[in-house]
Amino acid sequence: MKTKPDFMLVVLAAFGLGLAATMLLPMTTSSSVAAPASALQAGVIQPE
Repeated sequence: MKTKPDFMLVVLAAFGLGLAATMLLPMTTSSSVAAPASALQAGVIQPE
């Protein structure tokens, strides 16, 4: 007769998998870095 895995182990494994997916998914899908909307936000000083 096969033994069933412990319920807490299954819950912790599912939680860990979800946590890893939550942390890694945004890094893999976003290929661009957020850019400032204007030169003022970027800190660029343009002499006139």
